[in-house]
Amino acid sequence: MPTSGVRHKRSPYQLVSYQPPAKTSSRSDRKTRTEKRATELLEMIVSSDESLPVAWDSALKTGQFGSEDLLTAIGRLHDRKHFDSAIEGIESALRNNQAQTWMYDVLAMEMKLAGRPQTQIDRVLLSRIDFAAGNEAQMLVTASYMARFGAYDQAIKICREAAKRNPWQPATWGLARRVADGSRDPEAIIWSRIGTMQQVWTDGFENEHAEAMTVLRDLEQKLTAAGDPEMASRARDAITSARSRDLRIRVSWVGDADIDLIVNEPNEQRCSRKNRLTSNGGMLIRQSSGGKKGRHTEEYVCVKAPSGEYEVNVRYIFGRVITGKARVEVIRYQNTDQEKRISLSPEIAERNATIKVIVERGRGTDLE
Repeated sequence: MPTSGVRHKRSPYQLVSYQPPAKTSSRSDRKTRTEKRATELLEMIVSSDESLPVAWDSALKTGQFGSEDLLTAIGRLHDRKHFDSAIEGIESALRNNQAQTWMYDVLAMEMKLAGRPQTQIDRVLLSRIDFAAGNEAQMLVTASYMARFGAYDQAIKICREAAKRNPWQPATWGLARRVADGSRDPEAIIWSRIGTMQQVWTDGFENEHAEAMTVLRDLEQKLTAAGDPEMASRARDAITSARSRDLRIRVSWVGDADIDLIVNEPNEQRCSRKNRLTSNGGMLIRQSSGGKKGRHTEEYVCVKAPSGEYEVNVRYIFGRVITGKARVEVIRYQNTDQEKRISLSPEIAERNATIKVIVERGRGTDLE
């Protein structure tokens, strides 16, 4: 495979680093403030002598209330089955240029509960598509809001759509797991855990993969005990599918050297420090910048790899490699009955090494 003179395409997907959750105290303070403002908002509506649409317009035009405040207020109206008032509140926000993607989904749900004509509901959903076109972050916000209302089926549907658009976004799978657990739907739980183990490889992926495996095994046992052998079998199959990786490559060395792992994939895609994620799903999941004495590792994985020849370049940058050799481990069809491993120790001190790897039974880029 050529290593020069080839224009390597960058992946259209974004690989996002894991962001730790906000501190519990700040979340608690924010929730308290939101609850207070939601109470004030509803008191303004109830105490108004104006018609319901005008009362909502007057309250929201003050600028005192944000999207979270409105959502909390709508949630209370929903719980009390005051669907018409909830509808008026959301429509007022839309009229007053305070639109958020979640409002269209919640509005459609409240309209359905209020018995509004399907034609009205369809218009709302079409407006949502236009408003949120291509905005995955807003889709996740909407899914989170829908889950708050107990609309788990709709929330999972939105998560699935977001995952199709960008399957390597860890935030999507984090939310999908929470929604699936809330729904208690075995299908959703299985889908969210398979996706996590196949697509999430940012910092802390080991813990997320371990949690997903534990959930799948527990689910299989519960389904078996509940007398549902068909779904239990699907959970077992999910475990097998979630653990398999078509190609995994590790380069390790001892010393203070900096070494780069570069993988040229069969269809002119290159995975490297500059392009950590390819459109094939090939990812550089561990990197080392060298400079410090000790053991270093760089690692590449492609869960569903295209069949063909892969060129693995181990590139020396600077520093000293103890013994002058690096260890290269290539694993094909990992965690299957066809697993193949090879281990090489090319000389790497002040020189580069190139290794050719053939993947004969790659599963391509099928992400369903």
